[in-house]
Amino acid sequence: MRTPAIVKLAAVFLFAVTAFSADDGFAKWWPAFQAAVAKNDQKAIVHGAPFPLDWELGKVRKIDSESDFLAHFSTYFTADMRRAVATQKPVSIPDNKYMIVWHARGDEYSMSFKARGGVWALDSLSEGPI
Repeated sequence: MRTPAIVKLAAVFLFAVTAFSADDGFAKWWPAFQAAVAKNDQKAIVHGAPFPLDWELGKVRKIDSESDFLAHFSTYFTADMRRAVATQKPVSIPDNKYMIVWHARGDEYSMSFKARGGVWALDSLSEGPI
């Protein structure tokens, strides 16, 4: 007996929904990160980030340490980044990461997040032409 195409399609859809809705902790972490950004809680924003941190922003390509990030926070974490965190819905990408994308200063930016030791954190900022 042949399985109808609609049944196969439903099975694929159910698998996809199940795969993408697995609780990896990001859904709980993201609102807390958004709140930290809204409050300008610099230490909470950078908590758990790996240093040196890949951070493509103009001439900057890496941020060497947490103390450097905090000392130059307003340069490294700009108003358009704060707006993107407040308004974008992160998407799951390969390598167990999530990402948001926005446009500013004539470029496209993507900020990624990754769990390390079960703790989600900033992972990188990438910059490129639109």
